[in-house]
Amino acid sequence: MKLYEYEGKELFKKMGIPVPRGMMITSAAAAAEAAAQLGSEVVIKSQILQGGRGKAGGIKFAATPEAAREAAAAILGSQLKAETVSKLLVEEKLAIARELYLAITIDPVKASPLIMASAAGGMDIEEVARETPEKIVRETVPIFRGLMPFQARRIAYRLGLEGKDANNFTDILLKLYRVFRSFDAELAEINPLVVTGDGKMVAADAKVNIYDGALFRQKDFVKGPERYDNEREYRAAQYGLGYVKLDGNIGVLCTGAGLTMTVLDLINYYGGKPANFLEFGGATYKNSYYAMQLVLEDPDVKVILINTFGLVARADVISQGLAQAIKELKPPQPIIASIRGTGEEEAREILRKEVGLEPYANVEEAVRAAVKLAGG
Repeated sequence: MKLYEYEGKELFKKMGIPVPRGMMITSAAAAAEAAAQLGSEVVIKSQILQGGRGKAGGIKFAATPEAAREAAAAILGSQLKAETVSKLLVEEKLAIARELYLAITIDPVKASPLIMASAAGGMDIEEVARETPEKIVRETVPIFRGLMPFQARRIAYRLGLEGKDANNFTDILLKLYRVFRSFDAELAEINPLVVTGDGKMVAADAKVNIYDGALFRQKDFVKGPERYDNEREYRAAQYGLGYVKLDGNIGVLCTGAGLTMTVLDLINYYGGKPANFLEFGGATYKNSYYAMQLVLEDPDVKVILINTFGLVARADVISQGLAQAIKELKPPQPIIASIRGTGEEEAREILRKEVGLEPYANVEEAVRAAVKLAGG
């Protein structure tokens, strides 16, 4: 679950990380009032869940309340990165002397928190990693021991920081680690971490992603429809399904995320393009119906590819759910299916008798047939 910048900064403030004075507003009039209260030149920042706001025109500066009103009016209601801007963060403009980068994420290989820091803050970190990887300091943290003060200070020194700057950085890094662990974050990032002209260190931006699997204990966060890329992904989550829209024309329904990824790879290998990632399981009667419904709503889908492997959830039970979904929804697209696992003979017979579908026993054959039908 991605947090908006203003939400991330609220977490930072709870942990004692300095952030600019600011207010979240939803109207141009409120922007003018906020600028007047802040009493200084301000920055108007669109609140969307994707990066690149500045380049897309989602960040503006204003020297007066009236200018803040005009800037807010220009941003509110606009489309940025396929999102409609409805919220703005009005903050005091910082006197920037230096910009740093600081983030904590998960190292998937070591299964440990990974700290990444760079003296090249304020830039696209992917670009820095690609062109000058030596500018990024990386350090893993043993998950059961946690981040130790000596580690944080060592990172500060490796960035070339000294004296007061090194002390401020160390303090902020230790507090950012507390944010990361306390709120079950997958990512806690500050870019830029600003050193001001008077020597203060301030988190000028905040990017925090909460692990979806931990939301049951993070009661303060509710993942509403605005947190998803589109309405179908949100509805899929309500059904307990994993759905991601892709740019192809083969609608994919699979049982299990690993199997789905394998099928997507096979589709690409044989020259096709998947229209979605979608895995269903659990209560297969209902889930297969909802999964089919989501795929049918995509106008790009030319053929539906079903791939199931039933072990704990038996293949014959899955097929009963699929047959019911096909009969009720009556998909106009051709359907290719590969059914394997416990009770697969009965499963294939169910699809033959109830919906006239002849399943494949081999996954690759099914994928090749779907790619051919889709024009690949």
